[in-house]
Amino acid sequence: MPNVDVTAFLSLMVILVPFMLVTAVFSRTTILEIQPAAGEVDRLPASDPLQLQVIVRQDMIEVAYLGQAQTAQIDRVSDDMALESLATLAAELKARYPQSLEATVLLEPQIPYEVLVQVLDVLRIKQQRHGDAVEQTELFPLIALGPVATSEQLIRGAQ
Repeated sequence: MPNVDVTAFLSLMVILVPFMLVTAVFSRTTILEIQPAAGEVDRLPASDPLQLQVIVRQDMIEVAYLGQAQTAQIDRVSDDMALESLATLAAELKARYPQSLEATVLLEPQIPYEVLVQVLDVLRIKQQRHGDAVEQTELFPLIALGPVATSEQLIRGAQ
């Protein structure tokens, strides 16, 4: 019966296994649950005292909530400035309505995906830097997402 020498194979495994473990990319997959926005017919009596609604349009971001006479409009000339203004407004609303967890985000059809993700991030979590540390505070984790008619569609529909 012939002998099989596995020393070379074991040496290879002793080096290869730790190398693969060290170089493996450990990624964390995060899934954000988003609900579809209810239509006017489907709308149930609101349990949320704030009823925050954010409409992202090509040229501006409109923010409406219960008890507000008119919508707040944030100009989207610079997306960074608009997102910063939205973050400040969201933090102020959360301070006034701490029990509120829901927000509805409505988008015009041609809004880029990156803008959607940035708006969702701003509404979900407030980030504050304290030196090297970053503190995250939850704002509105329950987000409903839906489409909104563009200004041109509204004008055509009115004719």
